[in-house]
Amino acid sequence: MKKLIITTSCYLLVSISLFAQQKQLSAEEMFDGSVRITDPVLRVQQWTKDKLFLGVADMRDSTNRKMTIDLKKGKIIEDKTVAYATPATLTRKNDALLKSLHGAMNITYSPDSAYLAFTRDNDLYTLRISDNKEIRHTHDGSETLLNGRASWVYMEEILGRSTQYCAFWWSPDSRWLAFFRTDDSQVPLYTVWDSPGQNGYIETLRYPKPENNLPIIKVGITKAEGGEVIWAQVDENEEFYFGLPYWRPDSKSLWLQWLNRKQQHYKLLETDIHTGKTTLLHSEQQDTWISIDKEPRIHFLPSGKGFTFQSDANGWNHLYLHDMAGRRQHSITSGNFTVLNVLKIDEPAKTMFFTCYKDNIGCEDFYRVGLDGKQLQRLSFGNYHHQIALSDDGQYFVNTYSNSTTPPKVALYTTKGKLVTELQNSKNANFDLYEWPVTEFITIKSADGKYDLPMRIIRPLYLEKEKVYPVKFNVYGGPGNVSVRNNWVNNFGGDSHQYAVDGLIQAVIDHRGSGHNGKQGQNEMYRNLGYWEIKDYSQCVQWLIAKQQADSSKIMITGLSYGGYITAYALTYGAEVFTHGIAGLSVTDWRLYDAVYTERYMDTPANNPDGYKNSSVVNHADRLEGKLLLTHGLRDENVHVQNSFQFVSALQDLGKDFELMIYPESRHGFRGFKAKYSRKSDIQFIYKYLFEKPILEEMVK
Repeated sequence: MKKLIITTSCYLLVSISLFAQQKQLSAEEMFDGSVRITDPVLRVQQWTKDKLFLGVADMRDSTNRKMTIDLKKGKIIEDKTVAYATPATLTRKNDALLKSLHGAMNITYSPDSAYLAFTRDNDLYTLRISDNKEIRHTHDGSETLLNGRASWVYMEEILGRSTQYCAFWWSPDSRWLAFFRTDDSQVPLYTVWDSPGQNGYIETLRYPKPENNLPIIKVGITKAEGGEVIWAQVDENEEFYFGLPYWRPDSKSLWLQWLNRKQQHYKLLETDIHTGKTTLLHSEQQDTWISIDKEPRIHFLPSGKGFTFQSDANGWNHLYLHDMAGRRQHSITSGNFTVLNVLKIDEPAKTMFFTCYKDNIGCEDFYRVGLDGKQLQRLSFGNYHHQIALSDDGQYFVNTYSNSTTPPKVALYTTKGKLVTELQNSKNANFDLYEWPVTEFITIKSADGKYDLPMRIIRPLYLEKEKVYPVKFNVYGGPGNVSVRNNWVNNFGGDSHQYAVDGLIQAVIDHRGSGHNGKQGQNEMYRNLGYWEIKDYSQCVQWLIAKQQADSSKIMITGLSYGGYITAYALTYGAEVFTHGIAGLSVTDWRLYDAVYTERYMDTPANNPDGYKNSSVVNHADRLEGKLLLTHGLRDENVHVQNSFQFVSALQDLGKDFELMIYPESRHGFRGFKAKYSRKSDIQFIYKYLFEKPILEEMVK
């Protein structure tokens, strides 16, 4: 017993000594980024048959690290650091071509590089590069009739922001071009006003809100060389949406994704490119909603003899094999997990590779499975979040893996499960020399016991017993959105580090409908946005109060866009739990947001009046008791400032205290000096109300 006591005492002394020896960042080091505990992570740049090339640019010391691996030998044959060089500006070799494309938008090469396609003044063009011949395919483009260009709501909610409004698609053989023809004439105009100059600034936007008229979409098909436009034949008596179209690999037909306005009935239609006649390939219905904004849904087999189709109709997103006539053959994956991305179909080997949420909540994993649905095999490992880069031939993959306590490691594996070589451990020599706040990934059981709610938490750096600490939650919310992963988040230096030094519990949380629990968790949110988020977030708060020394009088929540909505809703509907909030760019009443997103999850105000009433922040304005800061860009074309102003009006009429920060010349997010000012304003709010002391000047220099 005496020996044990001595050993334990020595261990404690050593531990205290080691902790005392750890360095603290100075105020300057905290925010100038001069010290770091991990190195930039290598990324795959290119695969060849025999070699793998990786690299990373380190902007702090203006260097590029380049690594080359011999795949056959399984060895690193080069690992060097070279001076960073800014990519040279592209040389403009063909002035005549550029001049002819004056005013062109979304210039896109055909797959064989023989043509360019583009839009100009909302008409669709191609240009034959061999002789610079410009071919005009449509002649009726106007402010409200868009050929090959998406309307705002289609870009935002269906095709995606990365498309930059592009709504035309080349066939694989480069002979054909499919495009959307959008009629926005019946969509209501929304006026955006801003303050610059003597007379201010005004712009108008075709923006459909719940129950408003939608853009009317037709799909046209035309030859690259010109000729008649063929229009896809669909029943135009019902309001509907088109999703991203797919060309058959042999270019013989165009496949259209059709969804009714209620977004519960999906059809996959094959279109004859010569006649426009459509044939039903697949149909699906759900009681809540079907999303056509999560692409790609379809992957063709290399042989052209079938395709895989993703569906979450059974409560989890899974893969199904279909023949080219659309007939479903069988499921490829099944079970209580979510398929994320198909990385490769190896048809000769009758197998495919994909990523999923399956083995550990908050972690993305890598799997292979037979096309017959058998021999499901995990290729990743452990309780880590995995980022996968698969070789073109499907023989190797680079795995970048981490968790909340393990910085990223990079390794090369074969898809037979063999480790080829370790490539990088991003942890550097400073990792154990400095003290810094550690992130922990945990799960909290929902109040009804149905779900595990993931939470990432950073505790105060210097915890004292019997003392309680303020809390700051960062949220987004919304159906299907995943904010919390069990991956490495570097909290060394910067605002988060300083908050931990000053004594703040920081957390990011996900609710039951966030995506961790598949479509079955999301379905509970249908026609009732806000309710389950606040219930689940409140459960996490109660756990922090009971288990983690959280101060129940200082529970702050903050977020942007949908996160702004949740923040404002938490300070009103959830006022019994949440005491402080910064709500940015917030939806405050779902009648004010766009029809595509809102009706997908809320149905229409006519069909769901109680749901719209209960989910409205404005309707619960009388419950505000805590400290709330509202922020909004005056020129926000996505979530209109009208949302914040209607909430402000209700609060003023009720005599409620609140703070408001409007950012002129700013849209859905702040840039430049406005972003810098917004950050300073948020920090001042946190220190004024949570810490009750002035901010550290170095934070906002």
